[in-house]
Parts: sequence; C-alpha cells; structure tokens
Amino acid sequence: MKHRVLVSVGGASQWVDIEADSVAAAATAAARTGGRILRVESETARVPTLRVSFAPTVFFQEALTLLKAGLNVVEMLEALERKEPNPGFKAVLGRLLTKLREGASFSQALTQESSLFSPVLIAGVAASETTGGLVQTLERYLDYDQKINLIKRKVTASAIYPLLLMAVGGAVILFLIAYVLPKFASILDGSGREVGWATVLLLRCGELIQGHPWALVGLIGLAVAAVVWLVAHEQGRRFGLQAAARLPVLSEILTTLGLSRLYRTLALLLDSGIPLLQALDMVKGIVSPKQASELSAAALKIRSGQMLTESLAGSSLIPPIAESLLRVGERSGAMAEMSDKLANFLDIDLDRKVETFSRLFEPLLMAFIGIVIGAIVVMMYAPIFDLVGSVGS
Repeated sequence: MKHRVLVSVGGASQWVDIEADSVAAAATAAARTGGRILRVESETARVPTLRVSFAPTVFFQEALTLLKAGLNVVEMLEALERKEPNPGFKAVLGRLLTKLREGASFSQALTQESSLFSPVLIAGVAASETTGGLVQTLERYLDYDQKINLIKRKVTASAIYPLLLMAVGGAVILFLIAYVLPKFASILDGSGREVGWATVLLLRCGELIQGHPWALVGLIGLAVAAVVWLVAHEQGRRFGLQAAARLPVLSEILTTLGLSRLYRTLALLLDSGIPLLQALDMVKGIVSPKQASELSAAALKIRSGQMLTESLAGSSLIPPIAESLLRVGERSGAMAEMSDKLANFLDIDLDRKVETFSRLFEPLLMAFIGIVIGAIVVMMYAPIFDLVGSVGS
C-alpha cells in the first residue's frame, strides 16, 4: 500500500511516497532518511469524501482563546484537530496543518479551503501577517460576525410570524374547500334551487380536489420543495431576494440591510489594513449586481484622483447620512471608524423599518385571511339560510 509521508529535513518539508503495509511501517521507513516525520497519509485514507460540519463562530472563538493563551498558529490548529469530533472538519484542519508545515502562510492555507472560510476573513488574516496582529484580526472578525448575525436574526424573526400565519390560514382555507364544502354539496343539489356562481366555483374546486387527491399532495410537495430551495440553496435565496426587492416596502428594507452589511464589511477590511481600492473590490460579492457595477465605477474614479464620497455621489450606495460621515472619515483619516458608525446608523434605520413593516403587514395579513375564510363560510351557508327561509314561508 502506498503512503505519503511529510518529512522535515534541514528546516524544509517535502512529501515522500513510500510502499509499506501500515502507517507505522511507512513512518519507520521514512525515518531512516534522517528527517523528522510530520505527517503520514495512506491513499485509502484520502479517497473518501467526508461531510464537513462545523460552526465558524465557535471555531474562531476557540482559536482566539488558544492564541491569547500563547500558542502559535500551528499549535492552535493541532489542539483543535485533536478535539474535533467531526471527521470531515478534522480532515480540513489536517490539510491546514500540512500547508503550514510545508511553509505556506495561514492565509494561504485558508485560501485552499475558501469554500469554508469567508473571503473577508482570509483577507484580514493576510493583512495581519504583515503586522503581526492576528489576534486583533480575529477579534474584529468575531465582532463583525456577531453584528451581521444579529441583523439576520432580527430580519428572520420578523418574517417567521407572517409566514406561519400564511401557512395556517392557507391550510384552513384548503380544509374548508376540500373537506367541509363538499359536505354541503348534497344538500344544495337536493334542494333544486340555484346558487350563486361563486358558490358553484367553490363547489367545483372541492370536487376537483376530492377527485384528484394525489394531485393536491403533489402540488403541496412542490410548494414545500420550492420553499426549501428558496431557504437552503444559494441560487434560491438570490432569486427570493430579487423577487422581494421588486416590492416597494421590502425593497427599502433589503436596500438598507445590504448597505449596512456593505459598510460594516468595508470597516472591517480597512481596519485590518487592506487598501481602499482592494477593499471595494472585495465587497462586490456581498451587494447586488447593480451596486457591484456602481462600486466598479467608483473605483475607477478613485484611481483618477477623486475622493470616495465624490466617487459614490449619485449612486444607490450613499444614503444622505453617509456623505457626512464619510467626509469626516476622509478628512481625519478614520475611514474605517466612520464606515462602522455609518453601519450602526443604518442598523437603527433597519430596525425601525422592520418594526413598521411588521406592525402594518401582520394585521393586514390577518384581516385578509379572515375575510377570505369569512367569505367562504358565507358562500357555504347563504344558500342553506335561503332554503330554510323559503320553507318557513
């Protein structure tokens, strides 16, 4: 069986391929070269693809604690690898350690796992490697991540109740049409009296559902799959956000949310020592395509000698309060601090807009569902009341 052994000789590391029956035998054979054995991998151990599961916030909090305790990056990753219960992420940590032992920097090692680690974090780590401020970079990133997650939780929490209300209201309406309404069909048919077109339409809908129950189950399954796609898949979330952005009220909320995240990310990058033009290029990935093109145009103007506020003037990226704060940052050289303050102002504005939307939308939604259910009940009972009235007279 072929094994790959990472050997350190004279301060340099290199991989050596060795045929051996076991990992221990491969390590013994490699030790005869006089080098120090750093890692042994068998080909069979590298074949399976393991599912990676980890909480980024928890991981970086633990990493920060170990670094503050005096461990270096390699020792920190070795400690976290030993305690990691998930085999997939344990393998990721092993690959990071291998890259570091081969002479790569921490940011270069993280870049090889870019699907797991944020580009913003990787850029901050790369900048810190020139200043020696990795601990401060991780602290800033954790603070940034906490604020971003707090905003997401607020927006998500405000959407949960209306969605549940719509689901429950839809289920009640479907129950009335598919089960309750057909029970009245025999009474109405036996009376020989004409009923309104709306009642007839509801009765036909109920008969159609009862006659094709599997079609209804299929439609419900498609609806559930669509919701899962919108929530769990990246393309689905992008499509949902684009659709929501076409609605006037939601458009304002999403715009404010995007600007808050933009300026908070910009503040983190600038505070980490990344130049403004590079930071602007990096934040293109977290804004809409339209705003990304506006950032590209602003970058061209900055290269020609204009200030940031002048470059963003007339775009959707600079709300009224932004110009004043950014100008102060340009004059004082505290652009990162002013960007963070601007993000805080936008967060306050976002809270107000979300609260206003919830207070208005939830009662309107309840009223709409109540009117629909009430109309169905009236259309069911009106012919019966009419029939009873005619018999009594």
